[in-house]
Amino acid sequence: MARTARLILLLATPMLFAACAKDNITKPGTYTLTGQVRLVGAVRNAARDSIDVQLVENADSVRVYLYQGSTLKDSTRTTSGGYRFGGLSGGPYSVATVLWGDIGDTVSIASVTADMAVDTLVLQSSPTMIGFPNPFQDATAVRFWMPSSSAIEVIAREPSGLTVRSIVQTLAPAGYHEVRWDARDESGTLVPVGPYWILYRTGADYRCRLLVKM
Repeated sequence: MARTARLILLLATPMLFAACAKDNITKPGTYTLTGQVRLVGAVRNAARDSIDVQLVENADSVRVYLYQGSTLKDSTRTTSGGYRFGGLSGGPYSVATVLWGDIGDTVSIASVTADMAVDTLVLQSSPTMIGFPNPFQDATAVRFWMPSSSAIEVIAREPSGLTVRSIVQTLAPAGYHEVRWDARDESGTLVPVGPYWILYRTGADYRCRLLVKM
C-alpha cells in the first residue's frame, strides 16, 4: 500500500505543477476609473438676492456613462456622489453625465494605464433662470425671460432623472415669467428633503436650476 501511495503522489506531482503554471500565466491588466459628480446652484433669499454658491457633492443615483471612442461601454449611478467603473483595458475613455437636453458634462482620459481618479463631472445651473428661495421648505419659484412667445415646459426632477412633477405646460408670451412649485409631486404629496432640478424647455432652449428642499 505504501508503494502504491508513493506512485500516486509521483504521478500527481507533475499535474499539480502544470496546473499552478497555468494559473500563474500573466493576464492582461485591467484598471478602475473612479470619480465624483457635483451639482451646482446658488443660495438665494425670498427677495431673489444671491447669497452664496450652492454645491451638492453627495447626490445619489445620478447616471454616469462610460465611452470608449464613440462606443458606449457601460453606465452606472452615483452613491453619495461617487461612481466607479472597473475591469477596463488600457486606452482612451470618456465619462459623461446628461441632465436635460444639451445640459451635461464630459471628462476625457487620453490613456488609461493604471487605476485613476478622474476630474469631477459638474452639472451647473443655467444663469438665465434663477430659483428662490433656495434652500426652501414649503414652496419655491423660478424666474426666467423669454425672447418670444412659445410653448414651454417646466418640470421638477430628482437627480436620478425621475420626474416628480410636471409644473407647467403652456403657451407663454415673450417677457419675464415666474413659475412656483409647491414642493409636491403629481399625487399632491410633499416631496422628501434633498436636491431637485427645475427644468425648463422651449424648442431647443433647455435650462436648469438646482434647488434644495430642507
